[in-house]
Amino acid sequence: MLNLIKLELRKFKIAGNILGGFIASFLIMAFVIAVNYDTHEKAFASYKDVLGIIDATTSITFIVFASVLLSKFIIDEYKTRSITVLFMYPLQRKKLLTAKLIIVVLFTFLFGIIGRVIVFSGFYIYNSFAHFIPGELPTSLLVEHGVRFLVNSAMYSCIALIPLYFGMRKYSVPTTIVSSILVAAVLNANNGTEFTLSSIVVIPAAIAAVGLVVAYLAIRNADTKDVV
Repeated sequence: MLNLIKLELRKFKIAGNILGGFIASFLIMAFVIAVNYDTHEKAFASYKDVLGIIDATTSITFIVFASVLLSKFIIDEYKTRSITVLFMYPLQRKKLLTAKLIIVVLFTFLFGIIGRVIVFSGFYIYNSFAHFIPGELPTSLLVEHGVRFLVNSAMYSCIALIPLYFGMRKYSVPTTIVSSILVAAVLNANNGTEFTLSSIVVIPAAIAAVGLVVAYLAIRNADTKDVV
């Protein structure tokens, strides 16, 4: 399995996606800093507000990013039939698909953490000069959200697998990406309030379980899935 993962990483030149992940993280950081430049009212009243928006924007960004990876690693290969070449080799389809999904999940999980760390670190350093938020950062708040960042990164890396179900139905890249946007939007829409579905931990946990089921079914049906 490890060799398959290495071959897939080499084949798709994952370095470009890693660079894209860092670029996305720095863009989120720029956005979080920029939204606080309001002459009438500051967007963030406390570090808790900052950590909340970082969590939401990073989750949304990397769910969509994962859908691009799913499209590149799986959907597009079925659509163009290039995956049939791989099926000619003495490789089990299930193992090949499992390797691809592991890459997507690990990428989403790691950049879920890396992205959150980059964005908050950048904001914290900038705030030390701009003083958007007065006072010190409470250690207890940092620890609490550090754990939350880790848990959410794990859950959202599984939630990011749900668009695979929609994309595989018609081997459609646009459908895969659009469905990821819808999933992210539903989980993080707040309708002008602080409440979101993602704030109730059992909801994203349940949806993450659905993502794992989608991955399991895709792997189980790999041997019988036709290439159109």
